[in-house]
Amino acid sequence: MKKERILVTSALPYANGPLHIGHAIGAYIPADVYTRYHRLRGSDVVFICGTDEHGTPIAVTAEQDGTTPKKVVDKYYKIIKKAFSDLGISFDNFSRTTKELHYKNSQEFFLRVMEKGLIYNKTAERPYCSSCKKFLPDRYVKGTCPHCKSKDERGDQCEKCGKQLEPHELLDSYCAICEGSPKQKKTEHWFFKLSEFSPKLKEWISKQEHWPDNARNFSLGWISEGLKDRAITRDLDWGVPVPLKDAKGKVLYVWFDAPIGYISSTMEWNSKKWKDYWQSPDCKIVHFIGKDNIPFHAIIWPGMLMAHGDYNLPWQISSNEYLNLEGQKMSTSRGWVIWLHDILGEFEPDLVRYYLLSINPAKHDCDFSLKEFQQKVNSELIGTLGNFINRVLVFIEKKNGGIVPEPTEFDELDARMLETIRGAPGKVGREIENFRFKEALNALLAVAGEGNEYFQHKEPWKNDKETTLYLCANLARTLAIIMHPMLPFSAQEIWKMLGLKGKVEKREWASAGESPIEGGHKIGKVKPLYGKIEDERIDEFGRKFLRTEEEPKMVKLEDFARMDIRVGKIKRVEDIKGADKLCLLKVDLGSLGERQLVAGIKEEYKEKDLIGKDVVVIVNLEPAEIRGHKSEGMVLAADLDGKAVLLVPEKGVAAGAKVK
Repeated sequence: MKKERILVTSALPYANGPLHIGHAIGAYIPADVYTRYHRLRGSDVVFICGTDEHGTPIAVTAEQDGTTPKKVVDKYYKIIKKAFSDLGISFDNFSRTTKELHYKNSQEFFLRVMEKGLIYNKTAERPYCSSCKKFLPDRYVKGTCPHCKSKDERGDQCEKCGKQLEPHELLDSYCAICEGSPKQKKTEHWFFKLSEFSPKLKEWISKQEHWPDNARNFSLGWISEGLKDRAITRDLDWGVPVPLKDAKGKVLYVWFDAPIGYISSTMEWNSKKWKDYWQSPDCKIVHFIGKDNIPFHAIIWPGMLMAHGDYNLPWQISSNEYLNLEGQKMSTSRGWVIWLHDILGEFEPDLVRYYLLSINPAKHDCDFSLKEFQQKVNSELIGTLGNFINRVLVFIEKKNGGIVPEPTEFDELDARMLETIRGAPGKVGREIENFRFKEALNALLAVAGEGNEYFQHKEPWKNDKETTLYLCANLARTLAIIMHPMLPFSAQEIWKMLGLKGKVEKREWASAGESPIEGGHKIGKVKPLYGKIEDERIDEFGRKFLRTEEEPKMVKLEDFARMDIRVGKIKRVEDIKGADKLCLLKVDLGSLGERQLVAGIKEEYKEKDLIGKDVVVIVNLEPAEIRGHKSEGMVLAADLDGKAVLLVPEKGVAAGAKVK
C-alpha cells in the first residue's frame, strides 16, 4: 500500500523577538502533534519551518536598538530555535530566509511570474520622512486605520479589524522612528496581478469544505469585496533584492518572499526529494497558522502558486484563533505576555503542551490562566493519566517484584479492558486526523480514566492480580504510544519505566491496540511521571514573569513639591565596563555645577547623540553607588515598548532651569 505523502509547515516566526505561549499553540504544537501522529502511522510526512528574517519589523528593531538587522536575526534565530527544541517541536528542517538558497528561489519565483505578464511596475506615491530621509514601508509608519478608525495601527495590517493595509492608506500617519509627519512622494514599485485570480481563487476555496470556518469564510468574504493588485516590492535595504537592473534599492515585500521559504526549507532538507512534496499531485500540503495569517496563506500565497504554475496548492489551512492571558489580550509592549522560554524554564514541557492543547483556540479565542494551568495539570494530567501509570507500575514493582504476571482467564471486566486497548488508537487518531487536537487530548484522558476504573474495580490488592496487572501493563504501553504526539517526553518516560527497548516514536500507531507485553517481562525503574504544581510555584511564577499595569498610587502635592527637578545639558559620556545597559553621564546643571549620573540608556543612545542634549534630572535624590560609580541624581525617560526614551524640553532653556 502506498504511503500517504504529507508536507506540514508552520508559519515562519519573525526573528525580531522571542516566542510567547500564543505563538506556541497557534501554529507549532498542533503541527507537531499532527506530524508525530503521521510518523507513527507510517505516512511519508515532512515537517518544515524556519525563521522569517526580512521585512520592516526586523529593520525597525535594528534601527531602534542601534544595531544591524543581521545581528538582530542571528540573536533571535538562536533563541527561537532553542525554545522550539525545549518544547519538543520536531521539525525535519528549520531554516532561515537569509540563506543564499532562499534568495535564489525567491528571485527565480519573481522572474517566472513576471515572464507570464503577472507582475508589472508603476509609479506610486508612498510616505516619505524628510527627517529620516527615507520612504516609510509597512511598520515604519503608523496612523489611523481607514476602515475601522483604530489609532496607532501599523502600515501593513490593522490589528483591530484585521484588514490588510498599505502604508499610504493610513490616516494621520507618522514616522515610527522620529514620529514626524511624512509626505507622499513618488517612487516606482512592482505589483502582482492578484485581481486576475479572483474567479479562480473563489472557485478553488469554495471547494475546500474541509477547511476550518475561519479560513474559508474569511477568504471568501475578502474575495467578494474584490481583490486588488498588491505591491510586492519595498524601498528598503534589508531583504531579497529585486532581480532587475532598474530596481536598485528595492527588495521583495516580506510576504512575497516568506512563504517561498517553505519551498526553500524543503529543498534544504533534501535537494533531490523536495519535488515529491511540492510538485507531485499526490502530496497534501498542510499549513498551520494563526488567524492573522489567513489572508496570506489562503489567498495571496495560493494566488502566487497559481501564477507560478509548477507547485501544489495547499490542501489544508489549519488556522487557530487568538490566545489571551488572564482575561486580557496579550501585549508585548506592556509586558503582558508569557514568553515561551520563561515558562519552559520553570515547568516541564509536557505540562505546558498539555494545558495549551486542553484550551486549544481552534474555533474561538481562549484564555490562558495560571491557576487553571495548575488545576488542569494537577487534576487531569496527574490525577488521571499520571495516577494510572504510577499506581499500576508501583504495584507491579512492589507487589510482584517488578514482573508482569501471566494472565489467567478473562472475566467480563477483563474483556472490556481488552477492547479499550484495541480501540484506543482509533479513538485518538480520528480526532488528530480531523485537526481536533483538544478532543484528541480528551480521548486520551478517557482511555486513562477507563484504566483507573478497571484497576479500582478489580482490586488486585485483594483478589487475583495476574490478569489485572497484565492488562494494565499493556494499557500503559498503549497510552505511551497514543500520547506520544501530544506528550512526547512523558511517553518516552513511560516506555522506559515499562522496561521496553528503543524509542516509543519508532513504534507503529496501530500497534498501540495490541498487547505484546507478555507474562514474565520485567519492568524498569519506576518514578512519578509528574510532580504536583503547588500554589507557591504558581504565585512565584506570576510575580517573576507577569508585569501587571497597576493604577499609579496617589501622592500629596507637598510630597511632589519636595522633588527638585531641573534641566541639564549632557557634557560627557563614559562607558561602564561590563555593563550592557548602563553608561556614565556628566551633566551641567547650571548653578548646581556638574553632576555625575548613571543612566540605563546605553542600548538606545550612542555617545555622539547624547553630547549636548538637554535632559530632565531629579537632582535631590540621595547619592547611590551603581556598578562602583557614584550617581548623584536621576535622568528621566519614558518607557516605549521596553526601551528608554529621554524626556527633553520642547524649547531650549538654560542648564539648571527648574521644572515646575
